[in-house]
Amino acid sequence: MRQDDFRDLLYEVWSKSSSGFSGIGIVVCEDAAVLPIVDLRDTSPVIDGGLIETLSSLSSDRSKYHDGFHILNKKGELIHVAQYFSPPIVKEAHFDRSRLVGGRFVVALFGSSISGVDMTGIVSDGHGLSIFKGGKEVYFEGRS
Repeated sequence: MRQDDFRDLLYEVWSKSSSGFSGIGIVVCEDAAVLPIVDLRDTSPVIDGGLIETLSSLSSDRSKYHDGFHILNKKGELIHVAQYFSPPIVKEAHFDRSRLVGGRFVVALFGSSISGVDMTGIVSDGHGLSIFKGGKEVYFEGRS
C-alpha cells in the first residue's frame, strides 16, 4: 500500500463515517508478529463489505471494536481489529505540542518507528488526518 492510497483510505473512512465517529488508528505492516499488540476483545467482528465500509462501521462509537488500532498488511487487507498498540517511547521523536494532539497521535508517531511497520495513520474529528513514517508525521490534513 502506497502512502497516497493510505491517505485516500483514511479520508474515505472519515468522510463516510456517521456522527458517532470515534476516530481511527491504523498500522500498516507485513508481519503483525513484530508489533507490541494485544487484542482488546475476545471476539472478532463479522466482516461484511469492503474495507472502507468495514472500517467506517468499526469506527462508530456504537461498535464494540472502535477502540485501539486496526492492522492492515501491505496489500491493504485487514488482518487484526481493535488492538491495544503499545510502542516504546521514542525520545528523539518531535511533534508540535502547540497542536491539540492526544494519545492516539503519539502512539501512531512512536509506532511508525518500529522495524517492520510501513506506516501508521490516525483520523479524528477534532484533530484531522495524520500519516506517520519512520517516527515522523509525513502528512497532515486538518478538518475543514
